[in-house]
Amino acid sequence: MSTSTRTAHTSRAPRRLAALAVGLTAVLAASVGPSFAAPHTTTAAPTRTAAAAAPSVVNPGNQVSLQYDSAYLPMRANGGAAPYTWSAVNLPVGASINASTGLVSGLLRGSGIRTVTVTAKDATGATASTTFTWRVIRDACPRC
Repeated sequence: MSTSTRTAHTSRAPRRLAALAVGLTAVLAASVGPSFAAPHTTTAAPTRTAAAAAPSVVNPGNQVSLQYDSAYLPMRANGGAAPYTWSAVNLPVGASINASTGLVSGLLRGSGIRTVTVTAKDATGATASTTFTWRVIRDACPRC
């Protein structure tokens, strides 16, 4: 009698393992989600592209520097269509702007207060500008 019970018991074990494997596969497939599922095609609605927003130049705030110091002022723009072309008017003597990066740099040689206007032109030709003052202070002893 115990032999028939063992036979019946051992014959159920492979079925239980097979059911467990099928159940585990279903659980794993459900937990993995659609990222591992086969790719499917969907019909997307046509998208409308809005016109790019006009560019705007970020104002760096008023600047104060010492004469004979190095200038380093990266200008930034938002909106519009990159790349931008940069220009500036009334920079302190010795400073210039890089037309492709917008970096104002150089050795400031003159002193005084200047009203600087920096302009960015985007790829579509739209322009934006900002204005700020730049005060260059003459150092009492530039070589001390």
